[in-house]
Amino acid sequence: MGKPRSWLKSWVGHRLEMYLSPAWSEARVGPLRAMLERLEIEHLRHGGYNNGELFVSYTQLVDFGISRKSIKRTQQLAVDLGFIEVTYTEGDGVIRPPNAYRLTYLPAKGKTTPTDEWKTITKEKAKRLVEAFRADDKAAAKATKKTIREAA
Repeated sequence: MGKPRSWLKSWVGHRLEMYLSPAWSEARVGPLRAMLERLEIEHLRHGGYNNGELFVSYTQLVDFGISRKSIKRTQQLAVDLGFIEVTYTEGDGVIRPPNAYRLTYLPAKGKTTPTDEWKTITKEKAKRLVEAFRADDKAAAKATKKTIREAA
């Protein structure tokens, strides 16, 4: 039997302040919550110490239930609502490496406090961002259906 995985007992605390914030209240979007959850899992797998160096690939996000076509839009919504910061990494031109993520509501590597960008989001801005995301999502779904019909 191998060494026990201590990270399996790790947890992420969420503050009530964040749950009550306009950014979180408006963000009842399945892919967004799934993305944040997957990033939290990655954070916990590293013992809660590598926030800002969380590498999650598109394939890992798809395996977690997020549509490949909505990942970029979901990622942008998470950034715009102030929940994550993304560091884009350059590839060799053949294979694109995964992006590095930082959850803004948790302390970054080497820091003692989170940056909490989500606190700056007003209810109006959050509502506008989520409505735009949903409109883009519907447009993308409509375009996909049209492409499928044309191919048939």
